[in-house]
Amino acid sequence: MVRANVLAGLLGAGLSLSSLALAEGSTPPPSCRLDNAGAERVVEALTAAARAYASIGQPLIYDKVESNPAHPKALPKTVNIYVVKDAAKGQTSPQGCSTGPLRKGDELDAISVRGGCVVVAVDRMEIRCSSESVRQFSDVGGKPGRAHPALLYVLAHEVGHLYQRRVGEYSGRVETIDLKAPQAAKLETLRSSCDPTSTKRETDADEMALKVLAKLVPAPPYREPLFSEQGSVLWAADQLNLAANSWQQATVEREFMSQPKPHASFVPTEFPTPPVTVEKNAKKFVCDVLTKTAGVTTYPGRSLTHPSLEQRMRRVAEALKPVAAALPRTGAQQEYKPISVLQEQLSPIFSVIYKETGVYMEGLQSAICKRVNSETPTAGCR
Repeated sequence: MVRANVLAGLLGAGLSLSSLALAEGSTPPPSCRLDNAGAERVVEALTAAARAYASIGQPLIYDKVESNPAHPKALPKTVNIYVVKDAAKGQTSPQGCSTGPLRKGDELDAISVRGGCVVVAVDRMEIRCSSESVRQFSDVGGKPGRAHPALLYVLAHEVGHLYQRRVGEYSGRVETIDLKAPQAAKLETLRSSCDPTSTKRETDADEMALKVLAKLVPAPPYREPLFSEQGSVLWAADQLNLAANSWQQATVEREFMSQPKPHASFVPTEFPTPPVTVEKNAKKFVCDVLTKTAGVTTYPGRSLTHPSLEQRMRRVAEALKPVAAALPRTGAQQEYKPISVLQEQLSPIFSVIYKETGVYMEGLQSAICKRVNSETPTAGCR
């Protein structure tokens, strides 16, 4: 249940893509804000993702990656990537350089990247990443610089958006509803979040990224030598979850310190969750939103941006479990044999938690959408 609580905690904060960053996508960040070391890790992951996409039958849309270019160009089959150091709003020079430390709770300036890594332009294929997020996604057990499946996954997803020719972001967004608003307005907000169009695009991008993971994580440089071949793949799913948690603590909370926790209905308490409990919690959420008239409530929107991290971890667990099952439970470094045995025993349990949390979230959101789109969404509410 510890891992479930970690996943549930990720719902307590969300990110939004900076509209200004999109509007200024053609203007390179100032050189003082660029992280060249982080860019090297991103180039390695993007290069690996390109090879994997080609090997699973996708046409190669890029064969060259330009890191932190001074003058990005829309060259054929070239991806421009920027890794940007975040800075606090009001703490930058006229040239955009940071003039003070970034502290917890500071609001980010317009040049900073929100959402981990984002596609900001499809015509010239430009991706921007937060330097801090790249560090979090690249840190394996306190050993930065090693190939990490989290960075691969995030960037493979963004490459999926390049195939779709649309912009996107990594994070799942938490929506806030002002309960003082008229009931009709609140109902329309809930109904709009049930639009399946965005969900389909995000699901397609995720499926493409998961194919890349399944192709690459069993082999070096993503192979973890401490564990067996099977255990290494299961460990990759654990690493994704740990990286997401670390990223949330280091970056998301800094921006959204005052954001309230999500509605209690979105925190699962048992696995698997009985359908009657799912329906009860969906009813509770909708009734609270539509009948209460004071305060605010937050919830993970179903389709306004990427799926929630819980749903992502479910898909990762489902995608990697059969890959792991087909691999031998041999090859671990013998001096760490007890650790590898423990890991092989625990990772399948965590995979079930990841999966069941995602199942719950999808079932809950489906029940919510069914109710808000019915003729009597407040039926049974007190």
